[in-house]
Amino acid sequence: MILRGPARLPDPQRVLFIQLRRIGDVLLGTPALRAVARRFPDAKVDFLVEPPADEVLLGHPLVDRVLVAARDKSLRSFARVARELRRVRYDWVIDFFSNPRSAQFAFVTGAPVRVGLDRRGRRWAYTHHIVEEEQDRDAYAVDLRLDALARLGVPAQGRELEIYADRADLAECARVIELLTDVPPDKPLVAIATGSANPAKRYPADLTAEVITRLSESGCAVVLTAGPGETDLAEEILRRLPRRVPLLSDARVPTLAALYRRAQLYLGPDSGPKHVAVACGLSAVTIFGPGRPFNWNDPLNTRNVVLLAPCDVRPHCIEAECARRQCLRKIPPDDVVQAALSLLK
Repeated sequence: MILRGPARLPDPQRVLFIQLRRIGDVLLGTPALRAVARRFPDAKVDFLVEPPADEVLLGHPLVDRVLVAARDKSLRSFARVARELRRVRYDWVIDFFSNPRSAQFAFVTGAPVRVGLDRRGRRWAYTHHIVEEEQDRDAYAVDLRLDALARLGVPAQGRELEIYADRADLAECARVIELLTDVPPDKPLVAIATGSANPAKRYPADLTAEVITRLSESGCAVVLTAGPGETDLAEEILRRLPRRVPLLSDARVPTLAALYRRAQLYLGPDSGPKHVAVACGLSAVTIFGPGRPFNWNDPLNTRNVVLLAPCDVRPHCIEAECARRQCLRKIPPDDVVQAALSLLK
């Protein structure tokens, strides 16, 4: 990695992180947040996100404010956020996402230090450009962020993901506790995610049901989780089971974190819930579909087993084609069950 821009930087009093889009992306930025907050303990650190990723930062002790940019992308919404960003007068802005919208947000802050990825058509928005080299293509997202900060004179403070959302939302904790009332406490608890909003990342319902059945027969307690809009998929899985398992429906980030604090294993796709589970210190069996698996999974985490769908075009996957070809169906339930039982031991 190369960082282009002035080498001498003033210590900041106000720092803004920009990470739009997904829950997992924001969680993968928490080690970078920790590094900056500890390097400049007197600085106030804000975070600009899109919903529902703002829930990732609920109760986070190192974040002064969470700013939320509406997903409607209207000019009115942009202007509302832009006015607030301009008013605060940030010293540093760090945009690890660097898409056209986040680049515009970074630029309107007027911050003297604006860090972003070196992308065509967006270089004008930043004073410092992160240039990724060939060896960075398969690097873990956390390591890339920390590597960029190191070039700004900010040393890493560990690579662990952090989440506090469950401690900030006691109602969701109570909901989880009630759900687990009838779950045998002497059995290892496995939390299985139904899937993802992305059809290319969904393990088929019939295979998921087979995994749940076999884990239950092996002495595990299983809870199925479904995010907003995933209830139909969850019910399809439950209909295929010889015996229904508890369902945690409409699970938000605080709900998932509360469940994962009490579980022994996460099993499901590489998506937001997986990163929440890892942040809660949970072992994980990650069923990985299209893309570069090394970008989203810590190579040093031996408690995260990644099962890859066979693919002859990886990493140049086209998600719609992966969904059509049902690549994830090529991962046998036996492999999933064996990985889970191995981690539980």
